[in-house]
Amino acid sequence: MIEITEIQDPIAKDMWVTKAEDGKTISHHIMVGHPHPETENNDNSDWYCPVMIEGFLPRIFPAMGVGPVDSLMNAMQLVKTFFDKNKDNFVEIGKEY
Repeated sequence: MIEITEIQDPIAKDMWVTKAEDGKTISHHIMVGHPHPETENNDNSDWYCPVMIEGFLPRIFPAMGVGPVDSLMNAMQLVKTFFDKNKDNFVEIGKEY
């Protein structure tokens, strides 16, 4: 498994704020990085796109794909899943951080 400690030069980053059941607000930093080949200098390598969704994923996750667009699509699917699970609890979307 690929271990990523930081996302450098992200494609997109945002902060979405949700309201918990107890009424407290929770800030979720969301960041998506550029796709990278899993193995450098290998034309047949799979690709990964790092994605972080604070409070949803336990760490920066390498969304895998068969190419750069596929890995980016899979990273964005994780963001969409987070959105869909929380769409009724958002207080703010697009807050700068």
